[in-house]
Amino acid sequence: MKLFEKDSPSGEVLLTWWNQLQNKNGDRATLQRCNTPAETVYLPVSQILLSKIKDCEDINFKLSFDRVCALAGILSHIKENTNQSFAKQISQKKQGSEQSLISDIRFRRLLQYSNIVDDDFFFQKIIRVIHHVDRKVNIGDLFYSLYFWGDKVKKQWAYEYYGTNNKSENEIDEQSTLIAQGANNE
Repeated sequence: MKLFEKDSPSGEVLLTWWNQLQNKNGDRATLQRCNTPAETVYLPVSQILLSKIKDCEDINFKLSFDRVCALAGILSHIKENTNQSFAKQISQKKQGSEQSLISDIRFRRLLQYSNIVDDDFFFQKIIRVIHHVDRKVNIGDLFYSLYFWGDKVKKQWAYEYYGTNNKSENEIDEQSTLIAQGANNE
């Protein structure tokens, strides 16, 4: 089971926090007003998510506090949790059109960003993309992808976006590698 999936301990904590956030308009609005990942660190609602994830039994690596807080800010923009992967979702065709929700060139620009904490523009672009999909996103998939953002996740997104994904070959089941990369990207 992958970290942050809905049936994993970390996924259950993440979804519980997000569901509670939906009923806290003030906290949600405060997170949504954050323009940079750094701004999210100073908010109690981000710290609550951090403290809960930090204590999950499936988190057996050094957690990046800044990434979790930044992702709290991003999750505040989501109004509905879905089951489809984020990359596959943004590749879907607009109704009555042959164009994807997010164009190929915009998608490739997203892949050029280094990480969610160090790049304010990446933080802002992901939020814009969330709004392009009517704020309906797979929370666990997005959290996992952005937390472990790197070459393996970018390739997985490309496979899913372009429809060439072969789960048996391309499944990101190398969590130890991603965890090690995540811990080293501090």
